[in-house]
Amino acid sequence: MTTKMSRYSSVAVLSSNEEIGGEALPTFSEKADTCIQDGCPNIVVDCESVPSVDSAGLEFLLDLQDRCEELLGAVKLCNLDDTLKTVFRITRLKRRFEIFDDLDSAVSSFG
Repeated sequence: MTTKMSRYSSVAVLSSNEEIGGEALPTFSEKADTCIQDGCPNIVVDCESVPSVDSAGLEFLLDLQDRCEELLGAVKLCNLDDTLKTVFRITRLKRRFEIFDDLDSAVSSFG
């Protein structure tokens, strides 16, 4: 599996077992674009199996957040390991994203 998209009512969930960045970023980006084109600007990125996020991946997530917010949606993150939590804290991107401990909490936060 690389990047997988699933839907929970009006929320799209993107999950991957590859880095968000590098060679895997185009596939991840394509799936995210599909969510938005399908009229679903509420996106949860499930990081349970994501080993890392590089600088291009962080920039992509910020751009995706901006696009979703323009459509009155949001990008929320869940299941970050300690390393990813540290990355989001150090880069201060924790302020831009809601971060949840599990997928159910993240999906239900959209109400």
